[in-house]
Amino acid sequence: MRLLKLAATTVLAAALLPDSTTALAAPPQTVHGPTDVAITLPEPTGPFPTGTVRLHLRDDDRVDPLDPRSRPREVMAQLWYPSRPAPDRAFAPYAPPHEAAALQAFYGLPAGAFTATTHSRLGAAVRPGRHRVVFFHHGLCAGRVDTTGIDEQLASLGFVVVALANTHESPAVEFPGGRVETTTDPAFCQAVDPSVPADAAILQRLLDVRVADTQFVLDQMELVNRGVNPDASGTPLPRGLAGGMDTTRVGMFGHSFGGGTTAAVLATDRRFVAGVNLDGFIIGPVAQRGLAKPFLMLGSSYHDPVQDPTWADFLPRLTGWHRWFRVHDAGHYRFIDFGGSVRKWGLEELLKPTRPEVWRLNFGDIDDRLRVPNRVVGRGGT
Repeated sequence: MRLLKLAATTVLAAALLPDSTTALAAPPQTVHGPTDVAITLPEPTGPFPTGTVRLHLRDDDRVDPLDPRSRPREVMAQLWYPSRPAPDRAFAPYAPPHEAAALQAFYGLPAGAFTATTHSRLGAAVRPGRHRVVFFHHGLCAGRVDTTGIDEQLASLGFVVVALANTHESPAVEFPGGRVETTTDPAFCQAVDPSVPADAAILQRLLDVRVADTQFVLDQMELVNRGVNPDASGTPLPRGLAGGMDTTRVGMFGHSFGGGTTAAVLATDRRFVAGVNLDGFIIGPVAQRGLAKPFLMLGSSYHDPVQDPTWADFLPRLTGWHRWFRVHDAGHYRFIDFGGSVRKWGLEELLKPTRPEVWRLNFGDIDDRLRVPNRVVGRGGT
C-alpha cells in the first residue's frame, strides 16, 4: 500500500537525513533541558490546571511475548489529569531524556527536538471529583508522548488521560532508575503494509499485545480507584487520584496504528464505550465485524477507502454512531505534537521542493497553528 509506506517513519527519516542508515545507527544524542529547537506545545485552554504522573506497571501473570528474555510484561503509563493549583511542583519534561533522544533519532529530527517542558505539574494533587477516563495509544514504533498537547487539553477540561507506550516496540521506554527497553526486533518497525501477509502477521502480533496491555492497565486503574498503589517501583500516587476516576465507561483514541488499536480494544472490552481513530489503518477481526459503539474516524486529506482498503472494509460495518472527517491540507503527522513544529525545524524548505509527495502525505500545507475545525469537511456515514 503506497499510502502507508510513504507515511512510514522510516521513509520520513530517510527524507530528512542525507545518510539515514549512518545517522540512525549512531548513538542518539541525549539533551537535558529545553533547547531553542524544542517542540512547541500549545497551552491548554480548559478551566483547570493540569498534573501528570508516570506509573510503572508489571503484569506478573503474563510473560512478555515481545521480550526475548521472557520476563513479565511491563508497561509505563503516563496519567494526565485536572489538578489542584500546585505552584511548588515542577513542570514535567516532555519526555524522559533517553526516550526523547530515541524518538529524535527515530524521526530524524534535530537534537533537542523533544526537550520541551509541558504545562503540567509533576505529582500535583488531583482536582476533587470523579473524572471520566480516556486512554491513548501511539502509532507503530512511536511513543507515549506523541499527543501530549491533546492529553493536556483533555486534562484541562476535566478528563484523566492514560497514555501508554508499547514496550519493546517503541524506540525506547524509560523505566524508573534509568533502565531503558528498546525495540527488540527491527521487523516491527518495517511492517507498514497490512496488505502484505508477512507485515499483517507482525502487526497482528503487536496488536494483540497492545490490546492486552490496555485491558491490564485499566484493571490497574480500577485498583488505584480503590486506594491500591500498583506501581512496581513504589512511585507515590497523586493525592486525590484514588476514587477520582470513572473506570466503568472509558473512551480511547489513537494515532495511526494506535487508531487501529482503539478499534480492537472497543471490540474486545465492554468497559471501553467510544473511540477516535486519528488517521490509522484498521486490522484484525474488528475490520470485518465492525463496531456498534460510537466511533469517530478523523483522517488526513489523502486517507480514504481507495488509498486504504482497511477503511473500505471497516467503514460500512460501523453500526453505532459514527462520523468520518478529513482535515484539509493535513498529512499523517499533523495529528500528533511534532506536526506543529515542522516549519520551525525547516522541514518544509527541506522536503517540499524535492520531495513534494513526501511533504504532502506526511505534513501538508495546513498552518502549524491553525485550529483544526476550520479545515474539517465531513465525509461518510451518520
